[in-house]
Amino acid sequence: MAEPISKTVHTKTIVASIDIGTAYTGYAYSFKTNPYDITVRKWTTDGIVSPKAPSSVLLTPELSFDSFGYEAEKKFSDLFVEKDHKDWHFVQGFKMALNEKQKFDINFLNITDIQNHFVPARAVFTGVIGYLKNDLMEQLTSKGHEHEVDNIQFVVTVPAIWSDAAKQAMVDSSVWVGIKKENLTIAYEPEVAAVHCLTIPANQVTVRTKENIAMMFQPGCCFLVLDLGGGKADITVQKVERDGKLSQLYAASGGSWGGSCVNNSFFQDLKKNLGDRVYQEFMKKNVGDYFHLRNQFEKAKRNFKNDQEMVSLHLPSSLEKITAEICGKNIGEILKDLDTCKSLAYSDGKLKYTAEYFKTFFFQTIQSTVDQIRKVLKSRKCNEVKYILMIGGFSESDIVRTRIKETFPGVQVIMPEDAALSVLKGGVLFGHAPDTVRFRVCPQTYGISMHDYFNPNVHDFSKSCKVGNVQFVVGCFEKIFEKDEVIEVGQKRKIRVAEDFTEQPENARTQNKEIEMYSSVEKDPKFVSDPGCMLQSTIVVSPPGGRWPDVVKGKITFEVTVTGLKVSFKDRNTKCSSGGEIKFTEPSSSDSTSPLNRSFRKDVS
Repeated sequence: MAEPISKTVHTKTIVASIDIGTAYTGYAYSFKTNPYDITVRKWTTDGIVSPKAPSSVLLTPELSFDSFGYEAEKKFSDLFVEKDHKDWHFVQGFKMALNEKQKFDINFLNITDIQNHFVPARAVFTGVIGYLKNDLMEQLTSKGHEHEVDNIQFVVTVPAIWSDAAKQAMVDSSVWVGIKKENLTIAYEPEVAAVHCLTIPANQVTVRTKENIAMMFQPGCCFLVLDLGGGKADITVQKVERDGKLSQLYAASGGSWGGSCVNNSFFQDLKKNLGDRVYQEFMKKNVGDYFHLRNQFEKAKRNFKNDQEMVSLHLPSSLEKITAEICGKNIGEILKDLDTCKSLAYSDGKLKYTAEYFKTFFFQTIQSTVDQIRKVLKSRKCNEVKYILMIGGFSESDIVRTRIKETFPGVQVIMPEDAALSVLKGGVLFGHAPDTVRFRVCPQTYGISMHDYFNPNVHDFSKSCKVGNVQFVVGCFEKIFEKDEVIEVGQKRKIRVAEDFTEQPENARTQNKEIEMYSSVEKDPKFVSDPGCMLQSTIVVSPPGGRWPDVVKGKITFEVTVTGLKVSFKDRNTKCSSGGEIKFTEPSSSDSTSPLNRSFRKDVS
């Protein structure tokens, strides 16, 4: 239900997709004249070229943006060596701050940096998006393409399982750095990845993969999209309609079970084996070596094969030195005394794992993902799923792919060759053709708070209040969309409303009307104060023609768009119309004052 952004995507000269990941971030773009010729920004470090850069940000002591990616890591390492780092703020994996959160406002949300200092989330997200936008403009200029930022349609991809507030945070962060709302599209990562797979050039896939993808996109076919990134597993189920467009069959689900969880398991194991004091001292004094060890493990994790016998990692000499100083033993001697000594050893500067021991770092993450897929496939709506499309960087892991295939033998598992870039490239294609998605499943019940004249035969007296001589019932949940309802893009719902301004002061007639929108886990709540109801947003409706008439008789129209929800108001008497703006807020209880001022009266005439 994210805020609608754009209606004129196809008019822009360029579409640029920004994919901010927990572990890695990047952007890509293509021109309207040749949408499928997608350019992916390449990042370089130590002679290695990568299509994405680490999701690392460095903020100055004054909390302003300094650098991003490999550049941020190098500068912070240099500051560390010079012992000038203490007032600087280095942040990694910042996307996790928005994962599955229901109660937050990005203006007040903090993120913990590597030194356990709190930094404003807004400074981090705006810094990254602003940097990527400016870098894109520089890249275009360097290639001889002189374009204004308004000639570019930006697509920011987000997990489908994110809350509305998290999606809104990405909108706000983009707008704050100069991307106009009309030039911005918020797209769901699993959906755009599927769009990309449909258009992969023949020379980029094997014959078998090409045939499988062609079969998967046949009209009537149902497939599950498993997006495994650094921070999360994002699962959606799609059906191909007769016109080739996609319809969502099952509400997006998933959780924080991405590749970063495997990294965390490795470092937790290292801490357990060498001791917390050793680990903390290492992190405190040798951040550059920590980056190097993290990158080593990331490479070993991605390259690990099921038939592999051993895995070796070079440990920094600084870790060996700190261990000897604190423990009085070297690392090899410590590991020999552990119960796991037959599975884990250290010699010649290398930490050596048996394959079975190394696999334990993956177990919990993979099991959580498998359990969720099993739950989804058991749904009656998903009993016709024939394919699992695996995309995202973590899906490239051989151990992950093998486990998915073994667990679900009756389903064909497909992974495109550039699975890690499916979201990035798919975002570009989606920006050129945003009408690819036709149906979505509503994850919750949505409605607005309204009031009505009190009827003792129908209403609960405890929900009422008296204004003058009139008794009203307040906080009525007026349902717009129901949980698990299949909603078509372009579908409209209308609610008839009324209001009497004859007794209200003149300034009230020119003020915006703020209507509270609620969500509920229940299908048919009666009041916004019912258990499970949460305030999700405020709909701001401006008076049509600049002034409310004496007696308002109007309709609020909610239209489902490709990127969210569009709201408009029309007065039935004056025929004047005005738009509505959705402002996502931190959910709170509905017991604040003036409930009548926060809602329209229900009109049954």
